Amino acid sequence: MEQFIVFAVIYGIMMFIWTFVFLNKSNDKVNQSFLCLISLIILWMVLSLCNNYSNSSVLVLILKTVYWISMMNLALFFLLFVYRLVQKKLDTVFYCFAVVNTLTIFSRYVFPIDYQDLTFWRLSLPVVAPIMATIFTMPAAYALFLIIKDYFFTKDQRKKLQLSYMFWGVGVACLVSVISEYLLPVRFHKDAGLSLMYVAILIFAASIFISIMKYKLLNMRSEYIYRKVLLNSAEGTILINKNRRIICINDAAKGILQDNRVGIGDQISDYIPDYAYEANYKLHEVKIHTAGGEACLALTQYPIEPEDRNSAKLLTVSDVTLMRREKDLLVEKSFTDPLTGFYNKQHFIEQYDNAPVQTDTELSVLFIDIDDFKSINDLYGHIVGDKILELFAECVKKSIRRDSKAVRFGGDEFIILLEHTSADDAYQVAERIRANVHTLDISQYVPDIKISLSIGVANSLALGTHSVSSLIRKADAAMYRSKSAGKNRVTALKE
Repeated sequence: MEQFIVFAVIYGIMMFIWTFVFLNKSNDKVNQSFLCLISLIILWMVLSLCNNYSNSSVLVLILKTVYWISMMNLALFFLLFVYRLVQKKLDTVFYCFAVVNTLTIFSRYVFPIDYQDLTFWRLSLPVVAPIMATIFTMPAAYALFLIIKDYFFTKDQRKKLQLSYMFWGVGVACLVSVISEYLLPVRFHKDAGLSLMYVAILIFAASIFISIMKYKLLNMRSEYIYRKVLLNSAEGTILINKNRRIICINDAAKGILQDNRVGIGDQISDYIPDYAYEANYKLHEVKIHTAGGEACLALTQYPIEPEDRNSAKLLTVSDVTLMRREKDLLVEKSFTDPLTGFYNKQHFIEQYDNAPVQTDTELSVLFIDIDDFKSINDLYGHIVGDKILELFAECVKKSIRRDSKAVRFGGDEFIILLEHTSADDAYQVAERIRANVHTLDISQYVPDIKISLSIGVANSLALGTHSVSSLIRKADAAMYRSKSAGKNRVTALKE
């Protein structure tokens, strides 16, 4: 009864540890190997109850054999855990331990013993006991050696504390197990059953578990946290594997992509064409086409496990369409004239002042001045003047190509840049502007007045000019010739 009570209490604690580790398991190899070790310990504990059965049925013998094999592999699984803990790759030493351990397990059955008695150290053959005991404990001894070695070589104080805590816990557990299974029955002929072994197992597992938890080696990945942080997050979050397939996506991300059909297993590039698995984004902007039109997304991406080149990537998506539009609008306002919509003089100077004319580009410049515009402002006010400027600007936009650049150079002075336009074609454009503006009906603002323009035209090839600013000065000079000749006319400077 006493042994059963000890078993029940310790089994409950072990199941708590196992459940916690299982719910918080991750792809971390330390956590995975610790879960395997705990699982093997619990299997051994459950099957240890088979010792209470004295019959030799096939089922009981099978269970006792599995119990014995699981017990004999505990040290090997502990060594595997320590390899992962100290970040040591599985090497020849580990595989040698595994092979020797396995051969020793099978060699047990060559001795004429009672197969219901599972303890090899109680065999009547005196040489077998120490040899087998040494073989089965060597993996554990080597594991403790690796812990001690890593303790002295690591410079991380937190790791030192973790290793020392683990070493003493495992050491005490080994001492209790030796007392329970060797000293008491062999030297003192007292059988404590498995009660002390259960205690030793508890000390062993609990010391490792507490060490892991205390020093934050076990990642918190419970279902509760997973759902709260990922699935229920207000931020669009997507997990993507190395094959660029979605392995998890929350509702916020589906809303941002504007497609509720997005699901696990889909290719992320079907929804974000410019996506790249290899890239680690940080607020990288991309454009996608959605049911609601074009949208601008900000992407941030990083690997879940940076040391693994094939690690799944965590991608967060944000819809920055409105923000981008507002930013573009602010930028546009910074270099455009609010009244006419033309480029302002400051932007023009930054872009073209002293800029050379490209050798493969024929550039023509129109310099436009509204005749007697000051008198209109003086007689009818600036509000009327602004209305006339708006009508003028709309008329000019309709009279030039979309790729032409219009600039408000002064109050009533304007520049039109015409790329890939010959001198004759530029003259025709200027005439079209002058005629169209002259036919504007502004009678509702200014009765009995027609707007007239004085325009100067300069062409880079015709004048041999290679500077934009120089070409503008020549067009300005041509405009003044139009003024001197009576206004409302176009003058092309030919030399």
